[in-house]
Amino acid sequence: MYITGVKDKINFTAGKVEVFSDFDGTYCPARHSSLHDVNSDGFMPEYCDRIDKFLKSTEGDLHFNITTGRTYGEYECISWLLRMRNFRLPFPETLITKDGSDRLIRNGSDSDFYERGVFPFSYDRTLKEKEEHIKSMTNWDGAGIHDELKRLVGKYKIRLVEADSQNSVFDYGDRSLFSEGKLNPEDWRNLPSRDGHILEHQTPVAEYVLGSRNDGNLKFYLVFPPDYGYCPERNWIYDNFMDDLRAYMSSKNIHYNMEWEGPEQYNKFRISCSITPQFENGPLTKLYDTKEAVKKALKNDDVVITAGDGSNDFDMLNPLRYLDKDFLTECEKNSKNKTFYQKDMQGKLEDLQKIYNGDNSTYIKALRQELTQNGFLRKLEELPLYSIVIKKEHSKLQPLIDTFGRIGKVIEVETGRIDDGIKKAIKNYAEKNKMFRDAMSSGFQSLILGAKKKICRTKKL
Repeated sequence: MYITGVKDKINFTAGKVEVFSDFDGTYCPARHSSLHDVNSDGFMPEYCDRIDKFLKSTEGDLHFNITTGRTYGEYECISWLLRMRNFRLPFPETLITKDGSDRLIRNGSDSDFYERGVFPFSYDRTLKEKEEHIKSMTNWDGAGIHDELKRLVGKYKIRLVEADSQNSVFDYGDRSLFSEGKLNPEDWRNLPSRDGHILEHQTPVAEYVLGSRNDGNLKFYLVFPPDYGYCPERNWIYDNFMDDLRAYMSSKNIHYNMEWEGPEQYNKFRISCSITPQFENGPLTKLYDTKEAVKKALKNDDVVITAGDGSNDFDMLNPLRYLDKDFLTECEKNSKNKTFYQKDMQGKLEDLQKIYNGDNSTYIKALRQELTQNGFLRKLEELPLYSIVIKKEHSKLQPLIDTFGRIGKVIEVETGRIDDGIKKAIKNYAEKNKMFRDAMSSGFQSLILGAKKKICRTKKL
């Protein structure tokens, strides 16, 4: 009789990796503008092939997600551009649009798109769990708000224009708000002006219209005519329109964040307004999805990896943003160095950088001792979170590299080497966390740690 060695622990969740990567400049190293030039981006075929092999070799162990500043329509446009260049960049399992808005679930394969032209995402296939959770916290109902928006434009007899992007027609064609038949990009030129400044005027000049960018169920972005703010008659109408929209949100007890952007040349001198569910006393951002993932990773002995290259990635890459609020409140309550907790983010990072660099000034020595004793530093280092920053000059993310690079929580890589950063992050965590390492599949261990697969032995009785 022979007995075969059997693994004595079956865990269907532990030892997994959840990656959230920015798209432009991070996962896709080719610039949008250069993709129009058939003689550029010669590195892309090798890059796409390497990423494809990496994701296939980690299938089942690593779950890859894109979190982008693009709308769904903008992402689809650049995907078609990649296909036109025969750059077969693998698609993620989920796509999070417009800095934390809808999370779309892939419903097709790479070959469906690159060989048959069937795009693997659709507007109506989103992660309902995310939308329901946000609704439970804020009462946000995207469909209901959109219906009210359409009712109000009817009430005020405003022409509503909806499209996927407020950016150039050259890049997005008829999916741009400024394409033919939508918003007139030259409307501002008809307004009275002096020395480059638009003047207040009594008679409306610009078209009576409202632009709405398709940001999904979880965000709204409204673009007003260029004479809003300069013409009392137009001001009255659009002010009342927005007052009615606010009244609707209030009547539904919706907790929302509203931010305005002033008129500038790059936005065709049009005031715009962004409306999102309220998240941590501000707008909904990329941080929502990654924080939720870290909460799950803490329960399941998994790890989360974030990757980015721009200022809109700062929060999701910053380990400080993942510490439990109750823990921080308790630390501050018992602190003899309360100024640390009261500093802005830049101030906190500067103090931590000095701690990790071995600064021995009186304040830093006392703070180091306190943050060691109260577990602050330990919790930071034990977070199942690693961040990858793409190296570039004058990076807005440099404070994160300078602070957390020394302890390996933030990893800097060259453009086009995101896979190297992911491997390094997983290795760092596996070497520190035995439960995660032991739960990794043998093939995953071999790929990341260079470990040999276990040999199944038999024993004769």
